[in-house]
Amino acid sequence: MQKAFDYIEKHHMIRANEKVIVGVSGGADSLCLLFVLREYAGRVPFQIEAVHVEHGIRGQESLEDAQFVRELCQKEGIPFHLVSCPVPELAEQCGMTLEEAGREARYRAFEEIRCRTGAQKIAVAHNRDDQAETMLFRMARGSGLFGAGGMRPVRGHIIRPLLDISRREIEEYLRGRDILWRTDRTNADTEFARNCLRHRVLPLLRENVNAGTDAHLAALGEELQEVQDFMRREVGEKLAGMAQCAPGSARIRIAPFLHEQKIIQEYSLRECLRRAGCSLKDVGRQHLEAICALAYMQSGRTAVLPGNWQAAREFDCLVLQKKNGQMPCGEDGFCLEAPVPGLCELPDGILEFHVFPYKNENIFQKTYTKWLDYDKISRNLSVRTRRPGDFLVIDQKGGRKKLKDYLIEEKVPAPLRGGVPLLADGSEVIWVVGHRISEAYKITPQTKHVLEVQWRRKCDGGTSDGRESNGTDIGGGG
Repeated sequence: MQKAFDYIEKHHMIRANEKVIVGVSGGADSLCLLFVLREYAGRVPFQIEAVHVEHGIRGQESLEDAQFVRELCQKEGIPFHLVSCPVPELAEQCGMTLEEAGREARYRAFEEIRCRTGAQKIAVAHNRDDQAETMLFRMARGSGLFGAGGMRPVRGHIIRPLLDISRREIEEYLRGRDILWRTDRTNADTEFARNCLRHRVLPLLRENVNAGTDAHLAALGEELQEVQDFMRREVGEKLAGMAQCAPGSARIRIAPFLHEQKIIQEYSLRECLRRAGCSLKDVGRQHLEAICALAYMQSGRTAVLPGNWQAAREFDCLVLQKKNGQMPCGEDGFCLEAPVPGLCELPDGILEFHVFPYKNENIFQKTYTKWLDYDKISRNLSVRTRRPGDFLVIDQKGGRKKLKDYLIEEKVPAPLRGGVPLLADGSEVIWVVGHRISEAYKITPQTKHVLEVQWRRKCDGGTSDGRESNGTDIGGGG
């Protein structure tokens, strides 16, 4: 338990008075997480609420798991939420494996409950063994350095307090406290890639190579994550003068791109895809090499990418975009009231709104996450596509620019301009999603309340967080 406490504090996972959603399946990992967090709440005061996602895969057993977790939470006085999702149907509809569909369903449910309850964090129960499985899985799929670092202790709202704890330690902890747990029989089915690694590959490595395989892989993962962070900073600086990215597309100027080393080129492509909203889950080295090859071909040549994306050479640029890249918004576009706080689902993504007091902390601004001065917003906000008369305030003196002129200057392709989501107050555009915010709504020392807005683009039946995505997270997680 102390080891978990130290890990939570090392990575600043939980602050006093926050609310944390805990994913609880009823398995050993998630029960350990639940009890560890409850104990930690005695050290740092915060609230815990449990969420159980019933997948509809194992029939009566799934229902019994849900009842088990419900009764446990009632006994311990922990608020409980049950979410049922027909994962087999979701997998069939979206062309996903049961494993992928289950993960999508869980994280979507966790996020919906987090928004509904006003929670700040989502705790999941991935452990050190899961980390080893994830790293091997990604390396075997050709993710390269970008994805080989495994799962991060903190990713957006997601925290993993047990990521430095082995499965053996977890089970010893529960046995020492006479805590029973449920066993999912599908965890033994080696038809699932994760289970094959867990029951076949890793035992061979432990027995024939090194008993500390899991710990060594976890340490390597931390080093690789530091390298990833360094590379992302390096690439971010270079992209500023080389590429323009927006939801649904990215344009990279070929001349400066070809002057960079190969590793910078590959990282630049991944970062552009990420900023454009493409899931990197299935993007491997072969796809990056195919895009690089386009730089030496004639204009008009294309390459197919996973998730219905494509790359193309267009004159002096490489263009990465969703096929039929214009957002399907109809002849009149769309216009929705912004639910503050809450979620706003659009044809091609989700905008998420939160309001909290501003305490003169560092301003959190990324391409797909913005902080705005909520005190300056006097009317109901709308989320919509462009209209005649739209404008942006571009300087502190109140200078205005027509939205049309701004999009042209940003070189947003004409077919995509009508689908760019806007956060607006009447005709005044507060945020061109994926681009700049209005100067009139920026945070100042006088700001009392912050409106945080995050954009997540839908990718292959789920959503991807535009801020950070290093591939799919696999692992038991309870």
